Amino acid sequence: MSAQSDRIVPKSCFDCVQSIESVYTGGCVAISQDEQRIFTTCNEDIAVLDMASGQKLADLKGDTELITTFAVKPDGSHLVSASRSMQLAVWDLRTFKIERTFKARDSHILAMDIDATSTLVATGLADGTVNVWDIDRGYCTHNFKGHGAMITSVRFHPSTENLCLVSASGDGDIRVWDLKQRKCTSVLKSHVSAVRAIDFDETSQVMVTAGRDSVINVWNWTRKSLIRTIPVYESIEAAGVLRIDAAAVFNSQKGRVVYSGGEKGIVRLWDLDSGEELFTQTKDRNAKHAFVDV
Repeated sequence: MSAQSDRIVPKSCFDCVQSIESVYTGGCVAISQDEQRIFTTCNEDIAVLDMASGQKLADLKGDTELITTFAVKPDGSHLVSASRSMQLAVWDLRTFKIERTFKARDSHILAMDIDATSTLVATGLADGTVNVWDIDRGYCTHNFKGHGAMITSVRFHPSTENLCLVSASGDGDIRVWDLKQRKCTSVLKSHVSAVRAIDFDETSQVMVTAGRDSVINVWNWTRKSLIRTIPVYESIEAAGVLRIDAAAVFNSQKGRVVYSGGEKGIVRLWDLDSGEELFTQTKDRNAKHAFVDV
């Protein structure tokens, strides 16, 4: 056999075995209540991924305008999204198709939350307005005004009896709205910059807020008073309270732990009661990034 016949001929045609697609381009991220699915912003679409395998299950195709925010119903049946077209879209997560759309006033929606009953969705707008919508019927039930800057975060109180909504704006003001009385009942002033996160502990009696002024504030919900301020020395973009079962592995005094993520690009954990830092993620030396959502 000649040397020429022994020569290996390079292959010029290849079959695609697997494609690695982009599944996140920055912006909102959400996890279903059963922790089976993760939803990510991908330009004008929303990617639906299997939490365990990372496999993409579906693409929720948008209206060609970039997604600004979205939220998933606690019962897992629907997702509500908003885009720069100022339209709200309600997606059926069994069929991954749009069930209905409705116009969301005359300003961009920047923040969103759905109440515990999966009935109402709150939207925070760039003009400082807060609206509450009936998801299934598609009409606005409440229109709240009072903030002097764009809305940066909204969160329903976990109690279905109180029917309270908390909103925060770019100037650091936090307002508590009573949906039954249809008015603002409290204005909390402590932050000096945009508040990016609002959350409650499992008793629903302690509220945690965090923002770009590099602090986490802990509030007594009943008295609407500040309990303590935890300095974190970085601009915070996302924060929340861990479930008690997840927090049990850390040496917290009462098992209440707050997580935060921000400009340093690492996850940090804090004791809610003492303010002590319990854990700091090791930073990846080969990457430069910052958190925008958790």
